[in-house]
Amino acid sequence: MRSGSRNAEVFGGSAHSNIAIEFGFRGVGTTNSNSCASGTVSVGEALRYIRDDFADVIVAGGAEAPLTAITIGAFDIIKTMSRWTGDPALACRPFDLLRDGFVMGEGGASLVVEELEHARARGARIYAEVLGYAQLAPEQIDYVNAHASSTQLNDSTETASIKQVLGEQAQRIAVSGTKGYYAHPLGATGTIEAALCALALDRQWIPPTINYGNPDPACDLDIVPNSGRAAELNYVMSNSFGFGGINACIVLGKIRD
Repeated sequence: MRSGSRNAEVFGGSAHSNIAIEFGFRGVGTTNSNSCASGTVSVGEALRYIRDDFADVIVAGGAEAPLTAITIGAFDIIKTMSRWTGDPALACRPFDLLRDGFVMGEGGASLVVEELEHARARGARIYAEVLGYAQLAPEQIDYVNAHASSTQLNDSTETASIKQVLGEQAQRIAVSGTKGYYAHPLGATGTIEAALCALALDRQWIPPTINYGNPDPACDLDIVPNSGRAAELNYVMSNSFGFGGINACIVLGKIRD
């Protein structure tokens, strides 16, 4: 990398390679490109590697910097982006009747995914447990961080999907969309929202759906409008739904002593 090799800097898997070289990481390493589900997939893959005894600690991250003319133009062609002309801070409005498309953002987040006893042995600050195929009943889920991209189709379809999966419990469970805070950073979304879910468990607090003012009958869940609230949280779920039908969901649990 540092010798001037451009190939090593720009090939498809260069993200994890550059990070590994910078920090001296060893062992398994991959870069995935799974649309808006990429970050969530990276957390799931980290869990799988640890369960299969390939590693004790993995850094699972997602990042994207799509604010370029070609990227914005491509999404504008398929008419998925917001055309809001009011206050820009109000353009991303998940579950609101007046939502008119997603607002593109940039960002990144990484989580340290670690075998539980290994983390405890080194005195790590543990925020949550990644449960993977959790085998939980719907009534055990306390909160869902929805993908909620602020498009008409996604938010109504996701509402219907939550109802289908969680049944009658869907009306009880808090479901918020947090992209009003940071827009839609595409491949970074999954790890940002997994981190939010871990913090929600740690702090026993549900983040709100901001910019909400006009109820949509097609999105008739408890969306925690505009103000977060304290709650007893044991299990939370994060949804990441990507273009091309690449979807991933992850369940996190409150850490037990």
